[in-house]
Amino acid sequence: MKRFFTLFALALIASSTAFAQSNVATQQVSINVSEIAIIAVQGSVSMTINQATAGQTPDAATASATYAVTTNGTQKKITAELDSDMPTGLTLNATMAAPSGASSAGKTTLSSSAVDLVTNVTKVRGNGLSLAYEAIATVDADPENVSRTVTYTITNN
Repeated sequence: MKRFFTLFALALIASSTAFAQSNVATQQVSINVSEIAIIAVQGSVSMTINQATAGQTPDAATASATYAVTTNGTQKKITAELDSDMPTGLTLNATMAAPSGASSAGKTTLSSSAVDLVTNVTKVRGNGLSLAYEAIATVDADPENVSRTVTYTITNN
């Protein structure tokens, strides 16, 4: 009988060990942060060139908008390009204020080739940043309505 109780006790201990639970658990969590580079422009832009001083070129027209940018990347730049070149006698310039730590190229003439407007953009978020346009006409500009799409891109310096 003693032997029965010993075997029974050993079986009971073995079965309780197999079903033991812990009050601690661990789990590996992986997070992948992708590079982010986002730009948005706000506001509509319309300019009219309708004044000049006699003997001088027509007065330039100006308009303003704003833009926002977010990037967790380093050494980025913001470029701009037109969907097609401006007609003879008409020039479109743009100026973008630089977010913190970046550099603005100042007033830059836009064309169908990308031009740098802001450089050295690194790990920044900026909102409500100034975006200014200037339209300049010479007497060679035909009286017409001209519309162009400006594409802004964030890319590597």
